[in-house]
Amino acid sequence: MTADHAPVGAGFTALEADAPHLVQLRRRTEAQLGRLSDALPMVPVLDDDDLFRGAEPAGVIEPGLSVVVCGSYGRGEAGPQADLDSYVLYEPGRATEARARVLARRVHGAAKAAGIRQPADGGAFESAQSTDDLINTIGGVADVNQITTRRLLMLLEGRALAGEAVFRRTLDGLIATYVQDHHGRDDPATFLLNDVIRYYRSICVDFEMKTRGAEAKGWGLRNVKLVFSRKLLYVSGVVAAAETAGLAVEEKRRLLGGLLGRPPIDRMLDVCGPAALAPALSHYDRFLAALDDPANRMALDVPPAEARAVPLYRDLKDEAAGFSRALMALIETRYPADHPLRLRLVL
Repeated sequence: MTADHAPVGAGFTALEADAPHLVQLRRRTEAQLGRLSDALPMVPVLDDDDLFRGAEPAGVIEPGLSVVVCGSYGRGEAGPQADLDSYVLYEPGRATEARARVLARRVHGAAKAAGIRQPADGGAFESAQSTDDLINTIGGVADVNQITTRRLLMLLEGRALAGEAVFRRTLDGLIATYVQDHHGRDDPATFLLNDVIRYYRSICVDFEMKTRGAEAKGWGLRNVKLVFSRKLLYVSGVVAAAETAGLAVEEKRRLLGGLLGRPPIDRMLDVCGPAALAPALSHYDRFLAALDDPANRMALDVPPAEARAVPLYRDLKDEAAGFSRALMALIETRYPADHPLRLRLVL
C-alpha cells in the first residue's frame, strides 16, 4: 500500500465517538484504493506501449499523467454502493491525450479487478483532461460544465491515485491562477471563493434540471445527497478561501496548497478541529449510515411526492437541517461579522 493510501491517522479517528460510520467508511475507502493502486500495474497492456515500466516501482506511471479520484472515493467515504469517479490528467508536452485514454481504460480494468463499481458511461468522470485546459479556461467561454466540474472537484475532494507529481503541479497552477500577485492581503482568495460559490449554485440548478419529467424518479436520493455531501464540499471550499484573509500572496498560496486537493472533512478538521466539527459530523454520519443500506437508497430513489411520504426521507431532511445549522455556527464562530468572508458571501 502506498503512502497516499496509508491507514487512517489518529486525527481522523478522534471522530469515532461522534461519527463512527464515517471512520469505518474511511478505513474501507483506504483499503479499496490500496487494492486499486496495487491492481493498476497488473492490468494487461491494451496497446503496443506499456504505461507501466518494469524497472520502476509498481504504480509509477510515465511522466505527464495522473489518475485523479473524486466522488465518495475522493472524499474517503465510499461504501459498497459507491462508484469510482476518476479521470486522467495529462500535461501537454509531457504526455498525449491518446496515452491518457489508454491509462483511463487501465484504471477501469483495475477497478473491475479490485471489485470496485464503475459509473455509467459518459459524464465528467471519464477519460482524459488536459492540465492546460483545466488551469487556463477559468471563467472563459471554454470553461464548460465538464471542465468546471473536474477542476472544482480536483480542488475540493480530489486525490491522486497515481502520478502525484502531475497532480501537485496542476494544483499549484490552479492556486497561482486563483491567487494572483496583485491580490491584497485582506482578500479572502475571492477569485477562488467565487468559483466555489458558482460551482455549488450550479449543482443546485443542475439538480432541478436532472430531476424533471422522466428523471424525477431519483429526486429523493439526489435531494438528500445535495443537502449533505454537496453542501459539505461547498462549505469546505469557502473555509479554505476564508483562511487566506490577512496573508501575503505567497502565504495564501502556500496555505491553499496544504488545504486543497484533499477530502473536505480533512480540510475542515485542519481548520476547525475535531471538537468544533463534531456536531456537524454527527448529522453527516447518520446520512452516510442511511445511504450505506441498499434498501434505503431504493426507498429514496423516487419522485418528490413519493419521497416526502417516506419516513426515512423526512428523518434525513431533519438531519440535514441540523447539519446546516451546525455548519453555519462554525462559520459564524470562526469568521465574525467584520471578517471579509461574510460580506463576500452575500454581496
